Amino acid sequence: MTDRRDPAGARLRELLGAWRDEIDEVPVPPLVDPVHAVDVVIEALRRSRVHAPPDGACTRPRDPGLRDDPL
Repeated sequence: MTDRRDPAGARLRELLGAWRDEIDEVPVPPLVDPVHAVDVVIEALRRSRVHAPPDGACTRPRDPGLRDDPL
């Protein structure tokens, strides 16, 4: 644990606090336009262009016939 009386540690805390205050003041623009994203997904589903992720992960089978275990 850092000794609170350590001048270097106190200066570091002061600098990190100032940096945090500075970055909290800057607005972050949205990375994705939600309306456009929804339109893209709907259009992709309509065209059946949504593919499984490259690692093969999925939360449910796309077709009940693909399941190995009976319901």
